[in-house]
Amino acid sequence: MFSKMGKLIAAALVFAGVSSFAVSAFAASGPALFKSEGCIACHTIDGHGGQVGPNLSHIGSQRSLSWIKTQIVTPGAHFASGSTVTLNGKSYMAIMPNHKGMPASDVNTIAKYLESLK
Repeated sequence: MFSKMGKLIAAALVFAGVSSFAVSAFAASGPALFKSEGCIACHTIDGHGGQVGPNLSHIGSQRSLSWIKTQIVTPGAHFASGSTVTLNGKSYMAIMPNHKGMPASDVNTIAKYLESLK
């Protein structure tokens, strides 16, 4: 069953001409990978998840797909590890692990999911 966000993504993809099978796969795999890769342990989306990292509920309206992919694979490209980063008025220590070994398809799926969060 789709969440509210999943239904919105599905509707947008169908409108754009993407098959319903692809819509189902995308809507299910983005959030599932975000959870299975452990991202949810530190980051919050729609009130669910950890508080160590920034809330990503609206990251797609703040960052580009390219920026998000880089942040997943090589977070040090944006923030020096151990530095203090202030986002949306809240300070965090930059401790995000890199995911250089993650398959490109998984990086793309998670990044596209996060980009869809507006």
